[in-house]
Amino acid sequence: MSSPEHPSRRSVIEPNFFSNWGDLWYPRLANTLLIPASKIASLTPNHVTFLSFSLYSVAAGLIVVGGAWSVLAAVLLPVSYVLDCLDGQLARYTGKTSAIGDYLDKTLDVLKIFIINAAMAIAAYDRTGRSLFLLLGLMSCFGFLFRYYIKLETMLGAVSRDNEYLDKSRELRQALYVDLDARRTEPRNLRQKLAWLWFRNRSFFALDEAEHVTLGALAALVQRPDLWIWIFGISQIFIAFVRLVQRGNQLARRPESLTYPLRK
Repeated sequence: MSSPEHPSRRSVIEPNFFSNWGDLWYPRLANTLLIPASKIASLTPNHVTFLSFSLYSVAAGLIVVGGAWSVLAAVLLPVSYVLDCLDGQLARYTGKTSAIGDYLDKTLDVLKIFIINAAMAIAAYDRTGRSLFLLLGLMSCFGFLFRYYIKLETMLGAVSRDNEYLDKSRELRQALYVDLDARRTEPRNLRQKLAWLWFRNRSFFALDEAEHVTLGALAALVQRPDLWIWIFGISQIFIAFVRLVQRGNQLARRPESLTYPLRK
């Protein structure tokens, strides 16, 4: 329930229709911590952001160390992501949103990508002696960051053509949230159920931040950083190339389609 001081607990969870696959459940876990966290007067959203980053960094270090420490890393990675979801919820719930908080949240998220790729690449190299894994780590980092750049350049290109692009995109996103939320409870036949299941879970194949954490935890648990770095090294380059062609085609031939929520 909401109160005069705070919105409802559930209302501060951002809609997950166009976000990471892992955002289907990580934010819900974070939401269970929201009320206890909001009662700690000295705790700010930025504190949670730094705690999340610290745990993530420790987990990455433990992956490099390997052995039994990898099990602890497999626990800390998901915990750090839950806290990463909690900082934004806490900011919206307590009204402590800030430009610097949003800035820190986004920039540290990108830095985490570098950290986990470096950890997995070094761990795989240490265990096998094959320098190929260092190259795969570099490829994974480059591919992911290039995806960010492609999205940014696409949005800048759209803005240069239409000064109202960002407003139109925001309005369409909100309208889609309302429509998809209503469709969530609609009765469906088998084909429609399968289509909805694909729509809700296809983002797994984008291998974004949440998937780095989820698959990273699994790789740490079974001590297979080599397998993780193969998956991400190849996939990030492939996805970046697909996005490069896709966004270029949209800018050149279908600029109106760019108002639809864009993925990296």
